[in-house]
Amino acid sequence: MSIKILNPSTDKLLKSFKLDIPYIKAQGLYLYDQQGNSYLDFISQYGAVPFGYNYPEIISAAQDFLSSGLPTMVQPSVPVKAVELADKLIKLAPGEMAQATFCQSGAEAVETAIKLARSTTEKNIILSTNNSFHGKTLGALSATGRPVYQEPFFAPAPGFETIDFNDIEALETKLKNQGSEIAAFIVEPIQGEGGIIIPSDNYLKHAEQICRKYGVLFIIDEVQTGLGRTGSLFASEMAGLSPDIMLLSKALGGGLVPLGVCLSSKHAWNDGFGKLHSSTFANNNFTCSIGLAVIDILTANKQSLVKSAAVMGSHLLEGLKNIDAKFPGVIKDLRGQGLMVGVEFNNFDGSESFSIRYLAQQGGFSALLAGYLLHVHNIRCAPFLNNSMTLRLQPALTVSSKQIVQALKALENVVKILYYQDYSELYSYILDRKSDGTIADFRKYRKPVKSSSLLDGEKPTEKFAFLIHYPAVEDLTKNNPSFSKLEEAELEKLLDWEASLDASPDVIIHLPAFKSKAGKIAEGWLIGVPYSGKHLLDMPRKKAVSALSEAIDLAKDLGAKIVGLGAYTSIVSRGGADLQGKGIAITSGNSFTVATAFDALMKGAAMMNIKLENSVGAVIGATGAIGRVSAIMLAQEAGQLYLVGNPGKEKTSLRRLEKLADEIYGYIFTDLIKNNALLDHQKGIAKWLKGFISHLSSSDSKQVEKLVSIVKKNIDFSFSEFINNNLARTGKFSSPPIKTTVNIRQALLQSDLVITASSSTSCLIMPKNLKQGCVICDVARPADVSRSVLSSRTDVLVIEGGLVKYPDKICFGQNIGYAPGMNLACLSETMLLALEGDYRDFSIGLKLPIEDIYYLKKLARKHGFKLAMPQNTKGVITPEIAETARKNARCIDVRKKA
Repeated sequence: MSIKILNPSTDKLLKSFKLDIPYIKAQGLYLYDQQGNSYLDFISQYGAVPFGYNYPEIISAAQDFLSSGLPTMVQPSVPVKAVELADKLIKLAPGEMAQATFCQSGAEAVETAIKLARSTTEKNIILSTNNSFHGKTLGALSATGRPVYQEPFFAPAPGFETIDFNDIEALETKLKNQGSEIAAFIVEPIQGEGGIIIPSDNYLKHAEQICRKYGVLFIIDEVQTGLGRTGSLFASEMAGLSPDIMLLSKALGGGLVPLGVCLSSKHAWNDGFGKLHSSTFANNNFTCSIGLAVIDILTANKQSLVKSAAVMGSHLLEGLKNIDAKFPGVIKDLRGQGLMVGVEFNNFDGSESFSIRYLAQQGGFSALLAGYLLHVHNIRCAPFLNNSMTLRLQPALTVSSKQIVQALKALENVVKILYYQDYSELYSYILDRKSDGTIADFRKYRKPVKSSSLLDGEKPTEKFAFLIHYPAVEDLTKNNPSFSKLEEAELEKLLDWEASLDASPDVIIHLPAFKSKAGKIAEGWLIGVPYSGKHLLDMPRKKAVSALSEAIDLAKDLGAKIVGLGAYTSIVSRGGADLQGKGIAITSGNSFTVATAFDALMKGAAMMNIKLENSVGAVIGATGAIGRVSAIMLAQEAGQLYLVGNPGKEKTSLRRLEKLADEIYGYIFTDLIKNNALLDHQKGIAKWLKGFISHLSSSDSKQVEKLVSIVKKNIDFSFSEFINNNLARTGKFSSPPIKTTVNIRQALLQSDLVITASSSTSCLIMPKNLKQGCVICDVARPADVSRSVLSSRTDVLVIEGGLVKYPDKICFGQNIGYAPGMNLACLSETMLLALEGDYRDFSIGLKLPIEDIYYLKKLARKHGFKLAMPQNTKGVITPEIAETARKNARCIDVRKKA
């Protein structure tokens, strides 16, 4: 069953966190689902179910009324039950209440109070407090001090102003300056929806006195606190107040009917209001008979139930304090009065988990906890829409000690999970994963956010942002240590769940300062995009670019001047081309990625004693931005080169690969001819081409003269075709040095040096596909190389490409899975350009200029960025590891010869 027909937005929220259980039965504090499972309710409809569900006295009152024959609605005649309830409320209420104006809800009670105050004082302004909540009809919404609720509805309406809650000086100043314009000050004794915020002692009493001083009506909104909720019949009583107007609702309906009331003193009443204000369903004899039953229950036995609520509330708070003492640092604050309690948790900074940090930033943390408590412990709690780090606990006033203990046990489990940072447990119900209840300790894997130390007076002058997301499942475990408990299928399910939220990009990490070797200082943010690589590739490109554009706008709002694109955010935006022109510089980070990957490959080649001039190289994903430039650079070192494309798009790939081969030949030919390098010692493909030209010159000098002329005049020309057409004439060369293919295995079995940079979402390189003794630099995210290669092919070196070491051990929290003081080259390119103050678009599109790579290398030297030691998921590749790989490769070679 779905509530989509009622509210599709709420339906999505409930479904996302599995809070959409249809309850088909209720009794006392328990709700029951279709399977007969019971759930202890610690919400009580935000206090509107004061005695639990279907409370016998309330049901009897309803039945008595229905059998009495009394009319339900008789306006404008005398509604006897309404008169009777009004009389009781006026006698019980604090101060000198004289009138009771009934309505159907708390919001309507607030609307009534606004009209009454304005008409009595003949003044317009209604003053309320920030972070307050007074309802969602337009007037009540205008008095609510939360712009997030107001802005879509063009609220507040004119005539509404706010000051800070619990700031008596602000109230005094406001009324002193504007008292002649302010009709009333409306305030909650405890801010409920705002997170159970309790004011300091005497704040409310002083507020009342200041209102009297300046002729402003004092309105107390007890819609949520009234009628026993705080351990007193009215919160106003505890504060010693005598308000001009008091508002009640929620509990007044006994959990059965909607009922509210605006109580007012003679001083606050005026005939104009009395003549003009009315409501069709107000003064309802049926609802007021339920209200009478509520008052009788609350006042019976000298308010014993109210007193019990105070005791139970004390037990609940005391139990929570004991939990806080047992697991320090998890709970930020415990606030409450009676059975109106808020547990505020400390926020996250990304040092413990990127996913939990993102969820908290998006306001989903308390919803996750509510879902966990519901499904794992059968406790129903309410997430705050207004304060996502706070859990609301508001059981019925009839809650027992045993039920308090049951709830505390479940809450202790939650706090224990957070203390040991085993966040996988909180997601278990989302994944339909049966947990055995074991909570593991993942605190040692926490990586604190670490900035550079600055001298007095130093501060960042430059700002950058970098977009991140999870390319694949392994990235979940890299950045959320506790997720290592999950199976791969569960991780896939979690990625799907995060994507299904369709949430906005948000800040995952804020790095206050990074100081370079050159003394430049930059501030930065990692902005999370909630989609995996597969999700970004599978969704319509327009939707993907829209999500990235939203992230770019956030970066601008933060003050960043350049944004880098991580993983698939570059791929789906065509190397950043789709994100240009937004008033902020964009870089794909691909140029420095190529630079570091190539250097890492050369380092690996040296460790494996591979002679470059005799080596065969291969580039997987050669037609991509990184692959293309890597191929151009590798062609200058390796004797032969394989360009490998996508077998799923064979014709298109081969055509593009041939074009790239031609580009590489042209690049080298141009260097040889224009720079008069034909006589110099050459290496790589250039050496082959030099020999080819030399032999061709001997057999057909006119062909060489033609080639030189074409190159010098920059005429469009197919160098590949020229080579193929003249191979036979040289008498020595049988095949060109650059080969194009979509057969990955064929290329890899011949290759000594491999750079792989595909955009595949699954592994491409398996153990059986590799030549013994080869070196692979894997730049792809997720990795192209299967993890099985690391375990079964001890004769090869697999290097994770594009890793940079910083001059300072800064750390972006979980740091995208890397050790402090190092990170990805694409992020590092963004940082370098920011440190340099070079705020132009960089590394955009597929054709990266070689000159940009050397420019970034120059910046790296200036600012102290270095190539990180070659490493892979198993750790740093030491000389000893390389020596073992060389020995293993020799053994394989010997066996093959034998």
